[in-house]
Amino acid sequence: MNKRRICAIVICSAIMGIFASGQQTRKEEAKPIIIKVGHVNHDHQLALYAALDNAGALGKKTGIEVKPIKDRELYDLFDSGRRIAEVEVVKVGGGSKMPTSLAQNVIDIGFGAAVASLAAVDNGMPIRIISPLHSKGNMLAVRSDIPASNWMEFASYVKQRTKPIRIGYKEPIAVAKMAIESAFKDEGISFSGDMFRKDIKVHMINVKGGEKLNSSLASGLIDGYAGNNPFPAIGLEQGMLKIVCSLDNLSGGKQKDMPCCCIAASQKALEEKKEAIICLMVLFIQGTELVNTDLDSAVKSACRWLGTSEKVERTSIPTSCYSMTESKEWHASMAKWIETMNELKEIKGKLKGMKEPDVAGIAYDFSLLHNAEKRLAK
Repeated sequence: MNKRRICAIVICSAIMGIFASGQQTRKEEAKPIIIKVGHVNHDHQLALYAALDNAGALGKKTGIEVKPIKDRELYDLFDSGRRIAEVEVVKVGGGSKMPTSLAQNVIDIGFGAAVASLAAVDNGMPIRIISPLHSKGNMLAVRSDIPASNWMEFASYVKQRTKPIRIGYKEPIAVAKMAIESAFKDEGISFSGDMFRKDIKVHMINVKGGEKLNSSLASGLIDGYAGNNPFPAIGLEQGMLKIVCSLDNLSGGKQKDMPCCCIAASQKALEEKKEAIICLMVLFIQGTELVNTDLDSAVKSACRWLGTSEKVERTSIPTSCYSMTESKEWHASMAKWIETMNELKEIKGKLKGMKEPDVAGIAYDFSLLHNAEKRLAK
């Protein structure tokens, strides 16, 4: 092989290498970020389901939309036609599992309990509450034969019993559990998780999951439970229970409008994935508005994502209040939660003894929510 031919081969190889390298660089530059969104799989988080189901129509107003790659699991996120992220939707457990998943960077954004998120921050986890989401929707449900149709009748019945009543809850850090324990405390009703104690009126039993509340009641493990819809609505449809009251109305109104679910994010995601989070927040705000203005559409999304019946969701959804607005009322309600958590000794770390304005500076970051609101206002 002559020298001229060797030189030509070397030059061609170099050019092809540079071309391939340039192509690879462009591919890497074009590759969108991946943002993982966790949810607990019940209708308190309906804003997520409504936003994803109706993103095409919602995007006509803002240019922000998602397109499914794999329904209810993987989506492309677009802003004005520009693909900016792949969105993975992941089911995570309730209670502390959602904030723990955030802290471990398993997910970037999480839909879940406000009290669990506060407890996680209190424990030093690097997460923040980034938006209000939901309030109300937590119920006291009992066996149909228990002679009580409201809270006062139930409290009187429990006080007169000669042995403890067994009340279930889904997770140790759960809104419904804390709400009813606070109400028991105010009512002078003793309670404990120690099943060997006979000197109390209520045995509190962890059934380890919202989906186990109704089966635990049906099997006789518990006599009733404090839990969030749609589980009580499902039990009602199956004829296995009756609903005594909404937990929102207990303690002389002290718990009225108490926040239940929120949207939280990891500190890492807030620093590295701001643009994508803001775009998703725009969609979630629109999803919330849709839930509040179109019950038929909300019911359809809930049934599609959760596998519940239309009857269940038409019973369940109206018991909830859906809002992503940061307001004085929301902060005042969170202040009551913080007070209750301190009373129940559920806050014992970095937030212990703090008032809500001080907690807000550590546990909340609403900057991306406000950016999303500005985007919508345009």
